[in-house]
Amino acid sequence: MAVTLLVKGTIAYGRLHEFCQNVGRFVEYRQSKHWAVPEVLHGLSGPMNTVLMIFRYVSLTDWEKECAAERSDADYARVASAMPFGVCRFNAFPTPRNACQE
Repeated sequence: MAVTLLVKGTIAYGRLHEFCQNVGRFVEYRQSKHWAVPEVLHGLSGPMNTVLMIFRYVSLTDWEKECAAERSDADYARVASAMPFGVCRFNAFPTPRNACQE
């Protein structure tokens, strides 16, 4: 089963510029590890400073392996924690298999 992970967050007030600077390093780090690279969207309406990161995984197993690797990677923790989320929510959804194919 393919999985889509949605990470919706509100960036701490006055720190959206800092998030924009650091999200590039976050994406580059994930690329270097051959992990899923998120599509990053910035809200144009609704609550201010809302961002949505969309991660796509070919299988639930791939997502679980990546989660385990993230938990044991101190460099990843440093890079990810540089993004100043005030509130962050994670939701995973089953995805039709063809949605992961380009």
